Amino acid sequence: MIEPNQTAFIVKVTWPDADMPNGRLTMLYAVLADDPETGVQIVKNAVKADAEVELSEARLSQDTAQAIGLLPGYARAL
Repeated sequence: MIEPNQTAFIVKVTWPDADMPNGRLTMLYAVLADDPETGVQIVKNAVKADAEVELSEARLSQDTAQAIGLLPGYARAL
C-alpha cells in the first residue's frame, strides 16, 4: 500500500552493452520511496554496479503504482 508521503519515482538506468547499436542499454525503473535520493539508492542496489542511475522528472500516479503492484523499497523495471 502506498503511504501518503511516498512517491512513485521513475529512474533511468544505463549501462554498457556491446550488443546495442550505441553500445549502451537504457531502461526505466519505477520505485516507491519517501524521497528521490532514497528512490535512486534503491534502484542502484537493484542493478549492476557499472550502471549509471539518474532520477527522471517523471512520476507515476498512485493509481498506476497500485495497478502495477509497486511495493515500497523495491525497484520494478518498466
